[in-house]
Amino acid sequence: MQRPAPGTVMMLDCITDDDVGRKLRVAGRMLMYDPSTALVLLSLSSYGLLVDVSLVIDPDAVLSTVKWGGTLDPNVNYNWIHERQAWVWVMGWLERSEQDLPIPELPPYTSPPDVDPSIVLKALNVTPARDLDIVGLRSALAAMGELLPTTYPV
Repeated sequence: MQRPAPGTVMMLDCITDDDVGRKLRVAGRMLMYDPSTALVLLSLSSYGLLVDVSLVIDPDAVLSTVKWGGTLDPNVNYNWIHERQAWVWVMGWLERSEQDLPIPELPPYTSPPDVDPSIVLKALNVTPARDLDIVGLRSALAAMGELLPTTYPV
């Protein structure tokens, strides 16, 4: 049996149109989840990315109050959906939508990131990353030559 291809680890603020069609692994802060569209708005600094999580979540289970014996699988961690500003890792295929996707509405106290509504990451996996060192990740990727070093704070 063939192993699935790994996703390329990439900083969210380095994603370009050239990455469409690639399998990526991206870290960012989860700003908002819209259950009606199954879209998550992921951000890093002033950059944003729409993530389609329809393949990795069960909307009925997420909204359910029944934890055991109901529809919520005890082996799946859905807490990241409710934790605004939480760090998450997302792996999936970057795709271009034929029409612009709706950007989940943010609370009025949140500054909206710069988002291309025609690009979406179709999530295959979403994992909480509470202890993520984003500065260390950026440094490691820069050392490997995966991205240019940046001097601005994240």
